Amino acid sequence: MPDANTPRILIHPLKPALIAALPQKLPVLVRIQAPDSPSEEKKARQPYCFALVVDRSGSMAGEPLVEAVRCARHIVDRLEPSDTAALVVFDDRVRIVAPAAPVGDRKALHTALATIQPGGSTNLHGGWQAGADALLPDSAGAAIARVILLSDGNANVGALTDSDGIAACCARAAEAGVTTSTYGLGRNFNEDLMVAMAERGGGNHYYGDTAADLFEPFAEEFDFISSLCARHVRLSLAAPQGVTIRLLNDYPVDGDGVMPVVRLPDIAFGAEAWALVELEVPATLARAGAAPLLQAAVTAATPEGLPLAFADATLAVDVVAAAVWETLLEDPLVVARRAEIEAGKLLARARQAAEYGDWGAVEQMLAEARQRFASQPWVIQVLESMVDIARSMDSARFRKEALYTSRKMDGRLSAKAELLGSLAAEAAVPSFVRRKVAQGKAQFRKQPDEPQK
Repeated sequence: MPDANTPRILIHPLKPALIAALPQKLPVLVRIQAPDSPSEEKKARQPYCFALVVDRSGSMAGEPLVEAVRCARHIVDRLEPSDTAALVVFDDRVRIVAPAAPVGDRKALHTALATIQPGGSTNLHGGWQAGADALLPDSAGAAIARVILLSDGNANVGALTDSDGIAACCARAAEAGVTTSTYGLGRNFNEDLMVAMAERGGGNHYYGDTAADLFEPFAEEFDFISSLCARHVRLSLAAPQGVTIRLLNDYPVDGDGVMPVVRLPDIAFGAEAWALVELEVPATLARAGAAPLLQAAVTAATPEGLPLAFADATLAVDVVAAAVWETLLEDPLVVARRAEIEAGKLLARARQAAEYGDWGAVEQMLAEARQRFASQPWVIQVLESMVDIARSMDSARFRKEALYTSRKMDGRLSAKAELLGSLAAEAAVPSFVRRKVAQGKAQFRKQPDEPQK
């Protein structure tokens, strides 16, 4: 029997039955769980390779640049001497302050960080490209090779400034083994660009309302990488002929609706990735003795590049009369995940309304959502936070929070035994599975030098 120390796939239908002789749609949750963190002493790992790419344009002068350097220093201090790190700064020009080299005693990196001063405009693509180029030679032998980009502005100078073109570069770098995580700061950065770079670049995207809010996501990123279990996770889904599979998350998909292959995020020890699909079942299959409705298989690799084995999982449900089906209870986890996806899509629509200054429409959407998702504590707290932002009619802040929250709700990692009815225990779980009320605000670590609890 699989247990907490075994990678596994779990399948949950909304209800454990179909209605006899009727065409119908069945929501199904597929959970891909990593094993718990090994209890024995940590084994030697392959090196990490990081390029810390920091925007030093004029708008970063003062506290933003001070906090950006402090965040970079935090990552440097947590690296092993055998890890590789590079430091790149950019304004209208790109400067490699510390070329990619083993971390060693960290003195050279700390000295380089101390030299960073504010400058001019924002050659964001040039800074990112220098970081990616620094890591490419060592990426094949690394447990992870990642550009960590921090900026408070837009890509307004340089050889490439359009969002699609820059995001495409990140996708090509990811295929070559170098992923990208992005950190946006404040109200003026291009959130669509930063999110697209991370999503197509195979990394994570975060932002901070203020410089003081940046440290929490930086710590979360390194906590996640330090606990990394499964990379290149691919979920293959198959259904009987006649059954249509529709993915409700906004994950990249290869193939068609009959046998899709879903690209899932990397998974840390003790966590799970999940996908919610809707099966459209014809009446001819809603009969006793019908074939299984869904088969799920997963391929993945360890950070060292070794295959990670998951046993396939199959969903088969009973077929019952309509009156019996009505008495069956819905699976609360499927209800919660569906609510998160639907709330995320609603926030994306509210974001569009805010862009046009239609705050009446925003208010109405949020009010209806608070009624619709009243049974979901995390969703309700998020919506209350969005209501507060909407009251200020701060379009830039609302757009950013709505985008980052909607993306988080659509495909976050979660704890394997998440408490659906309470948020009281969130501070005690690993940072990369915490449910935050606001993505741009520090919630669990208020001060950069506060020790991890």
